[in-house]
Amino acid sequence: MNDLIIGDKAIGYIQQHLRDENAKAMRIFIGGGGCCSRLEITPVQKALAGDVTYERGGVTIHVDKALVKGASSIEIGFDEKRGLLINLN
Repeated sequence: MNDLIIGDKAIGYIQQHLRDENAKAMRIFIGGGGCCSRLEITPVQKALAGDVTYERGGVTIHVDKALVKGASSIEIGFDEKRGLLINLN
């Protein structure tokens, strides 16, 4: 993966969520399994083995190694009605 892009509104939302959860970072990973796998983001205290860590706008994001290998970039945005939006490119 070449880049992690986070919009300003998403940074603000993530910063508030990290404060509320008393967490140090967010982690993006593939959850579920079989035909129902999905992209998930959750507050964490530290990265897992193999995660790639990015720092953007004062926010730390750990990305699962499988996503790093499979995407050229990840974009995180925020919509008032839908919340965080994560796009893999």
